Amino acid sequence: MSDEAKPKVAEHPVAARQIARARAWGALIGFVLAFWLSRRAGLPFPESGGRALIAGFACRLLAWAAIVTVWRQLIPAQIAAARQRSLMAGQQAGSGRGSQGTS
Repeated sequence: MSDEAKPKVAEHPVAARQIARARAWGALIGFVLAFWLSRRAGLPFPESGGRALIAGFACRLLAWAAIVTVWRQLIPAQIAAARQRSLMAGQQAGSGRGSQGTS
């Protein structure tokens, strides 16, 4: 498949929403977890906040990489399934016409 013909993850409507959602949750979980662990370790508030920001950004990137990897596998599988359904529907329509014309 050429680069022009390959489906893009960013152009898939469901994938784009799920990627945005995963990035947001990854950032939030990373931020909260790092902030909580830093405060629990006795670090001052500004240092805890800085670490939480960095961890939130890192978790956002990890979540993005993971979900894009998943969708890069799902999109071709969806295309193959749609083609298979189309072929099956075409075959059923073709066999239905043949039996109607013989009566």
